[in-house]
Amino acid sequence: MRSTVKVIPDTDIIELRYAGEIDFAARIAALDDLEHRYQRDGFRRVLVNYTSAWPAEEQPGMAARFLDKLTALQFPRGARIAFLNQPDAHMAASEPVAAGFGYRMRKFRERTEAIAWLLETGP
Repeated sequence: MRSTVKVIPDTDIIELRYAGEIDFAARIAALDDLEHRYQRDGFRRVLVNYTSAWPAEEQPGMAARFLDKLTALQFPRGARIAFLNQPDAHMAASEPVAAGFGYRMRKFRERTEAIAWLLETGP
């Protein structure tokens, strides 16, 4: 598994792109990187792109560790996070956290739709 993080040109959207087999440990490491970048750059819009990734067999306890990480994130209220082609099991782990912490999360199948939603200014 590998991941890359970059700013989408002409936007303030940070894109986290996964490639290969992805497990919760890799997602925890990526969240650590995103959180560090947020503290440095202050972004509020994230596109998490799973188009070239697939779920790995999970190790016991890793889903709980991932949820612990999600609940400890220091992203601002109102942040928007779009998931592109995210595996259903991974989305199920993320959704309950979003509402409680003021994040807006949504799943997409088309990159252009995800970017358009991230750029919206309304609730």
